[in-house]
Amino acid sequence: AIPENLLESELFGHEKGAFTGAHAANAGKFQTADGGTLFLDEIGDMPFTLQAKILRALETRQITRVGGTKPEQVDIRIVAATNRNLEEAVAAKEFRQDLYYRLNVVTLWLPPLRDRGEDVVLIANYFLQRFIKQYEAEVRGFSKEGLTTLRSYDWPGNVRELENKLRKAVVLTEGSLVGPEDLGISEDQTRVLPLADAKEAFQKDYVARVLEMNRGNRTQTARDLGVDPRTIFRYLEKERDDEE
Repeated sequence: AIPENLLESELFGHEKGAFTGAHAANAGKFQTADGGTLFLDEIGDMPFTLQAKILRALETRQITRVGGTKPEQVDIRIVAATNRNLEEAVAAKEFRQDLYYRLNVVTLWLPPLRDRGEDVVLIANYFLQRFIKQYEAEVRGFSKEGLTTLRSYDWPGNVRELENKLRKAVVLTEGSLVGPEDLGISEDQTRVLPLADAKEAFQKDYVARVLEMNRGNRTQTARDLGVDPRTIFRYLEKERDDEE
């Protein structure tokens, strides 16, 4: 959310007089986090020109403030997050390959809310209780229909959408239980698949995710999933048939 021309100063700091408005020297986030952890959210949106400076800081463990000439030591751990596929961004030359491999040491893949089963109910209950307390509401929970809607809606906006809808429901509902109408979700926005179709869709998606984690290595994917390699080939052939 920080403008590109201010981002370098925000991360690495600046010296007094480095630019208009720099009335005093200021330590950046890298120095502030020295000895600890720096979380870089939406790293995939980092301007390309700044990626090289991030890489250099990680490789040398040194930063130079904007307007400064003296490198300063920093010792930090980086945790980065993104909603983009960075491998695709690297292929499109929108993200530096060397920085990608420097950051990609331990990867945690967070699936979209619609693929997390009963987690949606757990997360919804957390938000509900938080907003009940915040707004001193008299809501007690979800109706049966409300729970069904939570499970069957696609949640294209993921957790942020869930949080927003529940805040609105707690503020505006006139009853004691939150239902589909309070969530602002109509019946035609929900989906209920036959069990066999839902199982097939989940397995297909899960195989694809593990295959991506293993960089397309089918043998390793089969080993991780505990299945015969031919099973992976069948899923890939079926995916190609569906695309055709």
